[in-house]
Amino acid sequence: MQELWQLVDAAARGNTSVLIRGETGAGKEIVARQLHLLSARRKGPFIAINCGAIPADLLESE
Repeated sequence: MQELWQLVDAAARGNTSVLIRGETGAGKEIVARQLHLLSARRKGPFIAINCGAIPADLLESE
């Protein structure tokens, strides 16, 4: 678990997009919220998106 939080901390320092994958209930949103809180973008809104609920063709167009 400590390794995960070290990765989150390192990713938060960068200016890049992060894809978080995992099974239902794995804690993806918790990781995303922590990543947001540690990032330079923390003053902006946090918006969680369930990509599994969006049709693939719509995601590709975005």
